Amino acid sequence: MYIKSFSSAAVLLLMISCATIKPGAENDGIIDYRLYQGKWYEIARLPNQFEDGLICTTMTYRYTDEGVMTVSNMGRNKKNPGDIRTLTGRAWIPDGKEPRRIKIQFIWPVTADYVLIHIDEVKGLAVLGSPFKHQLWIISRSADVAEEDFTELVQIAEKNQYKTENLVRVEQSCE
Repeated sequence: MYIKSFSSAAVLLLMISCATIKPGAENDGIIDYRLYQGKWYEIARLPNQFEDGLICTTMTYRYTDEGVMTVSNMGRNKKNPGDIRTLTGRAWIPDGKEPRRIKIQFIWPVTADYVLIHIDEVKGLAVLGSPFKHQLWIISRSADVAEEDFTELVQIAEKNQYKTENLVRVEQSCE
């Protein structure tokens, strides 16, 4: 199987999906990353050159005892499913007063800023994007999302001034 790195932008955003605010604590700024360890599936995204042609994109999140957040992202080339692209990096919250703003680094010293727009801990769904509104991802703990939940997440993105008319649904048929 041929493995190569794919763009950090797509992978970086997937990492954010693991950041969350503790249940009932949306306003107190406490983040518990341990609750979101494991695999997340990319359900939809705004088009970007980094993920063009990729299907079955996922991320696996780990929070170590040392307090380091790591993420491994994976996507398959639709035209060549044996071409699996992976990238591993780390993420952190640079300012505890703004726990939904996340900084991610896959290649030192380059970092990127992202925003956790919404998270539903019960359903295992999240929306994340870039501060400049040109990148957007809808992610889930499962490969399938009910259409009414997807519609609600798109509406949340729109309320946060993201343009969703070009959202790309990500094929998740690889497992």
